[in-house]
Amino acid sequence: MRRLSWRVTVPALGVCVAVGLLAALGTGGSAPAAVKRAAAVKPAANPKVTVLTVTAGKPSELAFKLSKTSMVPAGTVTFKVTNLGVAFHNFKVCTIPVPSAAGAKNVCIGKATAILKKGQSATLTLKLPVAGKYEFLCTVSGHAAAGMKGLIGVGVAVTSSEEKMAASAGSSSGTGGGTTTTTKSSGGGTGDVGCPPGVTVKSSGNADADGDELGTEPDDQDGCV
Repeated sequence: MRRLSWRVTVPALGVCVAVGLLAALGTGGSAPAAVKRAAAVKPAANPKVTVLTVTAGKPSELAFKLSKTSMVPAGTVTFKVTNLGVAFHNFKVCTIPVPSAAGAKNVCIGKATAILKKGQSATLTLKLPVAGKYEFLCTVSGHAAAGMKGLIGVGVAVTSSEEKMAASAGSSSGTGGGTTTTTKSSGGGTGDVGCPPGVTVKSSGNADADGDELGTEPDDQDGCV
């Protein structure tokens, strides 16, 4: 009798285990709903990065050429900058949008590349998550005041007239926001390029992008400080 009882108990236990497994798997032995949901979840896609090319010193020495300046997607933007000019230049993007093209200044809070010599390149990446018009400029002394700046429309359009207005805002031509042009007393050059207000010409150095920097005349030992 003891041996018979053992033989009956084992099959009964096997049946219980089988029933439990079927109940866990659901009707028809399918996978649990939690497993299905986990399988349906896909990894989040990497956010798209917008890449723009920037040429400094072309089409003129104190100018930039960007591959796109209007309706740039909001988010992370990478600028690939190359200096094709003769003078030193860099590229800075302001991180606070301006209310209008006329509000473009010659200095701002933002992120910039290193100073680039002729033929050098650099990459600048920053996040611009808020739609608006952002100024870009060269921070070499006098260059932005001479018009080496412009606007990038993030999520908004920037017209050609706005680009021209931004480049001339605060310019050294006297039509902008108060900068002046200081003319050299000697050296045979074309004059200093727009020292900012309160800035004077120093007695040594040449960071104003006039003839001595462009290689068309001897060093005239001037510059803005």
